[in-house]
Amino acid sequence: MEISKALDIITAKVDNVLVSKGYEKYPVADTDNEKTVLYKGDVAYSIVYYMDKKRIVLRSCSVVDGEPDNAWKTVATWLFDEEVDTAREAENIGDDFAETIRGPRQTAVQQKKKSKKENGEQNCDPLFFANRMIAFFPELRDDVAFEKAHYESFRGITFADEKIVPRFKAYAEKEGDKNLEKLSKALSELYDAGDLDVKGVITYILLNSVDNDEKYEKLTATFTKEQKKIADAARKLRGKKLKAEKPRKPKKYMAETLNAMNERRK
Repeated sequence: MEISKALDIITAKVDNVLVSKGYEKYPVADTDNEKTVLYKGDVAYSIVYYMDKKRIVLRSCSVVDGEPDNAWKTVATWLFDEEVDTAREAENIGDDFAETIRGPRQTAVQQKKKSKKENGEQNCDPLFFANRMIAFFPELRDDVAFEKAHYESFRGITFADEKIVPRFKAYAEKEGDKNLEKLSKALSELYDAGDLDVKGVITYILLNSVDNDEKYEKLTATFTKEQKKIADAARKLRGKKLKAEKPRKPKKYMAETLNAMNERRK
């Protein structure tokens, strides 16, 4: 789906929230790499699509003398690929942006601390990953909303194990090659952009939940050579007990979670 049409869907949902609050929408000239929509009111919001990274971002900053102070803070981030994503993904993004603005986080400068930055860009963290999975498993939307409302920080590994894995396994079993290729591409992109937790969720938790080796190969068919090498190495660890690292607060370590998962699956 063309990004211009996707932005129309997304901004229509955001319009419903902001325009009713007295915000005004302003056109912003496109650049070679960015398409931007700007809203000004008590604070400023912008929706920016970065064409090189296939990433769409909701940002916010303060307004001084009627103009944004340009100290932008990222509120929400999604991937959107014109070649594979559809109106359904645009609807999901629009709903998420509208919900984020409408909720208690609408003063977006109060954004929670996220994963470390790399090359000046925000990494894909477990919440970003979970949001992206809504495009394949729409019923996850309520689970993500519940997680955000009831926990101070998003429990990415636990969420993936309890909420995503059952749907991921069912999807892998029933869907045809075309949809599996689409999911494979999304996993490859998210792995590339992801922090260590996301990389572990993809390779050890999700891909290793698929028992059928043929389905596993289809889900990794679009991976880069390096990604496939790592995924294959992780698959060899299925069912093995890993030595847990010493816990450090507040970080949750993958090995501890994997051991717990292995115990439950015996």
